[in-house]
Amino acid sequence: MTWFPFPCRANLVRFGLRCAAAALLAWSAGPQASAATFRIDETGTVVNAAVLNMRWHQLVPGRSSDNTVEGTVRVDVRLNLAPWINKPARIYMVLAPVSGERVKARWTTQGRLLPGSLSSGDRTLVFEGPAGPAVWNESILLTLETDGQRLVQLQTLNFYFEIEVSP
Repeated sequence: MTWFPFPCRANLVRFGLRCAAAALLAWSAGPQASAATFRIDETGTVVNAAVLNMRWHQLVPGRSSDNTVEGTVRVDVRLNLAPWINKPARIYMVLAPVSGERVKARWTTQGRLLPGSLSSGDRTLVFEGPAGPAVWNESILLTLETDGQRLVQLQTLNFYFEIEVSP
């Protein structure tokens, strides 16, 4: 799903939000080299804000100061795990590469997903164990940060989930 196109304006950076979250699920039984990876259907995932206001870490960013901007949003993730129900699995959250400045994401959770962080172009483990229930609902608090001075055009962030299962 596509998340967060974001424009930069003067001293305020805003992340416009479209759809939400992503992660991946992989099978923990058997060697990882033989595991098959599948994208998880996340129809029903909702980002709980149309626009995410970004804030500077420092009030007056400049050449020698911190130019980081940051914003936080709640995402209600809905994963369809029915094809892998009760199979040993690993779930990963993926943030696709972006053009321009690297984006960092970190999150806390309310349920079975692990809290964590990743940067654009990376993936990280968020769950290991038996897959289930068939439809998994989870709420995460997602914080995004990037260099506010290099954020000069609309960017689209693409988060998604995958699952790895042995053949």
